[in-house]
Order: sequence, then C-alpha cells, then structure tokens
Amino acid sequence: MSYNKIVIEQKIKEFLKEDCMYIDVSSKVIPENAKASAKIFAKSVGYVSGLKELKILYNILNISCSFKKNDGDDVNNGDIIVELIGSARDILLGERTGLNLITHMSAITTTARKYDKLIKDSGKDVKIACTRKTIPGVRIFEKRAAELGKADVHRFSLDDMILLKDTHLRYYNGDIVNLLKDTRKKNSFSKKIEIEIEKVEDVLTAAKNGADIVMLDNMSPDQVEDAINLLKKNNLRDKVIVEISGGITQENIVDYLLSEPDVISSSLLTQFPSEQVDFSLRFD
Repeated sequence: MSYNKIVIEQKIKEFLKEDCMYIDVSSKVIPENAKASAKIFAKSVGYVSGLKELKILYNILNISCSFKKNDGDDVNNGDIIVELIGSARDILLGERTGLNLITHMSAITTTARKYDKLIKDSGKDVKIACTRKTIPGVRIFEKRAAELGKADVHRFSLDDMILLKDTHLRYYNGDIVNLLKDTRKKNSFSKKIEIEIEKVEDVLTAAKNGADIVMLDNMSPDQVEDAINLLKKNNLRDKVIVEISGGITQENIVDYLLSEPDVISSSLLTQFPSEQVDFSLRFD
C-alpha cells in the first residue's frame, strides 16, 4: 500500500506529542549530548509490520536506523528488527510510540495471515477482508497491517463505496428495489453499490435491481449456500460479488468457504486480533 507520507508524518508527530507534550522528565538524568545504540527485537513468534512507520518515526527524531527485517517478514523470539544509533534521550522519546505501533500492527498482520492460511489450505479462491471497525485515528495503520497480512482492505471510509445496511433499508420500509434505485440516482456512476441482505430470498431482488455486491449478513453456512444456489439457479451468480460477514471465526470459516463466496469480511482482524506479537527495545 502506498500512502501519503505527509499524513503519516503528521499522525506520528501527534502520537509523540500525546506521549510527551513538553519534556521527558524521566530522561533528565541522561546528559543532553549522550549518544547511544539500541536494538528493537521480537519477544514472540509472528509476522512483523509497521516498519515503514518506524522509519518515519526515527527520521523525525534524527535517529539512524538499520532494519534487519522487512514489513511482512516472519519473526521468531530474539530476532533483531532494527538497530538504532543517535541521541539517547531521543531514542527513549520515541520508544513507546514505536513499540506500540509495531506491536498493534504486527498483531493484525499475524492474525490476517492465519485467516489467509485457513483459506489457502481449504483450496478455495476466496478473499479475506477487514472492515471499517477500526480504532479512530489509526485506521490507515490498521488497514496497511491487514494488507500486509494478505487481507483485502475493503472500504477506507464512507466516501469510497456505497454500502447500504439494514438501517438504510429500514428507512425505506424494507423496499430494496426503491432503495437501490434512489441510491443509484443520487450517486456517481463511478461508485459501486453493496447492499446488506438478511433474508435468503432477498438476494435475487438485490441482484436484479442494480446491486454490484451482495453482503450476506449474519447468515449460517446453510443459509449462505441457499442464497448462492438461488443466484446460480437464476443465472445471476456471475452478476454480483458475494460477500459474507458477521460471526466469522477461525473455527467456522471453513464451513462458510464450502459454498465459495467471493469475499469473507471480519472485524476480528482489526478490532480483536487473536495473534499477539511482542517487541522490546534495549540499549547496547
């Protein structure tokens, strides 16, 4: 993922300001001109991400860094991630911000890789995707971490693509046809329309009336199979992208893969990553 470096620099500066508004009182015992070398290393097994961000952080602090790992690499306990040289005070100033970022991002990347492996092992050609259920302010980092974990990033924001949920449908008293019609009329031709479906039979209405993507929300594996078979029976399977979301876990994902949807999305990748990767910084 290529993103605006200026935006990332601004965010990281905000993170540094959050952690130290004026002066690091703990580091006053260290002489201002003291130089030091340090290493960040892994304390567990997983996949590392956030190194691009780490480089921007240390560039802001004028710390020289030599990376021993790349974003997306696997790591083991004791592996050195980066070697640092520069002001001892500034290394400490950026320590917690840097470790927090790579710890959180690596957890997402490692969790996404686990889901990706489950899909690959099943032999099915299905994408795993994250959602907009992210921590406010750090979505760009969480989305990039998911992508490094081989997950699709889905929507970044409400501007990207139309997603009509049950709340929109309730406003239209359940009238899928008019909801889709009005949505297309009020938006640019360039925007894809996805609609959330909760009843198996509604998948046909959505596919016949302009939906580009149909999200089967909180359905059981059997209901998903019924919905996809209904599309096939009516020669509509190739007309829409089928996404499954809601209640997907590592334990049941294989059951959902059997009917071969196009995408499985899960908030667990970013909201509650199951895999934890720990890092630490130590002066030489």
